[in-house]
Amino acid sequence: MRANRRARVALALAAVMLLTVAGGRLWLRAGASITHTEGSPSFVAITFDDGLNGDTTRAAADTLGRYGAPATFFVVARTVVEQPELARRLRRQGHLIANHSYDHPRAKKSDLRYTQAARAQATFYDAFGECPAFFRPPWGVQTPFVNAAVKRARMRTVLWDVEVADWDETDPARLAANVLAKVRPGSIILLHDGEDGHLGADRSTTVAALPAILEGLNARGLTPVRLDQLLGTPGYTSDCR
Repeated sequence: MRANRRARVALALAAVMLLTVAGGRLWLRAGASITHTEGSPSFVAITFDDGLNGDTTRAAADTLGRYGAPATFFVVARTVVEQPELARRLRRQGHLIANHSYDHPRAKKSDLRYTQAARAQATFYDAFGECPAFFRPPWGVQTPFVNAAVKRARMRTVLWDVEVADWDETDPARLAANVLAKVRPGSIILLHDGEDGHLGADRSTTVAALPAILEGLNARGLTPVRLDQLLGTPGYTSDCR
């Protein structure tokens, strides 16, 4: 009897291991993230994380507007409740709003019920009557449960291939030079207009670097576009509740 019980336990463990491996493969496919595109001869996407952030976000958007450069703002959804007019202003100016969680916690591997993506989508829907089609997890942290939540919310995870630690930079010229040294056709550039959704975060260096970044891109024949144009897919969806 003991031998039979041990055999049954061993078989059960083997089955769990097989399911785990298979599930891991499924998660890998379901959670594949976008970092750039191929075959985009002249387009790049400038993206901003961690806003909305009051005057800093306004200044970034106004600078982009002066250069005719639309961008994508990965917004912490809680800030849309706090700064609704700024969110509407970004949309009026032609920028794309994307999902950067509800209040910017770092995802944990043990978080079986990752609710940040769906909670943020509900907030965006209440504000705009539609939801973002793109998601970027805080700190870029993906887990199987994050990926599953993003898929349920009918979004795609978009990361980046140009990152220059702009939150830690103090020299706008050096920041711009670092971006331009890494950018290529099809790149997705990561910048920050806020910090974890906190109003008043200092991102003045990033804002000050924007003219040099935009002029440098133009000199290289690269055109900034929104993510939906770069990826060739809609930026919003109404099928999100």
